[in-house]
Amino acid sequence: MPKKEIWEPCPRCGSNRVQSRGGCFMAITALGLISIGLWILIVPILGWIAGPLLMIIGLVILVTSPGSKNQLQCQDCHNTWKYPHPQEAETVD
Repeated sequence: MPKKEIWEPCPRCGSNRVQSRGGCFMAITALGLISIGLWILIVPILGWIAGPLLMIIGLVILVTSPGSKNQLQCQDCHNTWKYPHPQEAETVD
């Protein structure tokens, strides 16, 4: 059974240039930040501050990445939203 692809136009600008950003993308980004943080520890003083900071940010992103399923990002206005986007309630006068 093929995986159902999530897609909708951007709610902000209406663009069709939309990319899916799931939990796997966020986990890979987090692991990259942790790796850079480990390597930057070699640099004296600046690395001792920036390295642990990058590792903490990476850990926070890694822990929260399972909650970022069904996220879409517009390539034109860089708006990020959860799919499906909640429609605004219509008022009847």
